[in-house]
Amino acid sequence: MKRRHVVALLGLFSFGGAAAVWRLLQPFRRPDPREHLSRTMAAVAEAMFPGDGLPGVTDLGLHLRVLAMAELDVWIATVVTWLDKRAALQGEPDFLALDQVQRLAALDAAFASPDHGIQPFLLALRYHLGTAYYSAPAIKSAFAYTGPPQPDGFADFQERPA
Repeated sequence: MKRRHVVALLGLFSFGGAAAVWRLLQPFRRPDPREHLSRTMAAVAEAMFPGDGLPGVTDLGLHLRVLAMAELDVWIATVVTWLDKRAALQGEPDFLALDQVQRLAALDAAFASPDHGIQPFLLALRYHLGTAYYSAPAIKSAFAYTGPPQPDGFADFQERPA
């Protein structure tokens, strides 16, 4: 064996060589469908509750609660498929390839869609994520007042409008 062959083999088994081989093999790797569902649902949750200066819903890991519910697997797959088809209409391979504005537009279309129960699922998802998000200690502590918004009711709205 020649010296250059030995050096080439050593280069192949180094971290850089292994990384190069890994990059070459990536197009042949079959993506895990569960990983795609998980990443897409994280993107949907983050679009709904990004945080805007506070931790986002994915930073708190609240989207993982939804993914852990086995009874929602069919609904999650249906929604992700619908969002991916919507992205394909815009020339993108899937929902994850869309930019933030396109994602919000796709979600707006999904909220308005009568297809396959997409709208009820997203409404329920938004409700449950919102409830979990705004009751998370990290978010609750960011607001100074934690009592009811109108402890004495609406005194100026007791009578009908004139």
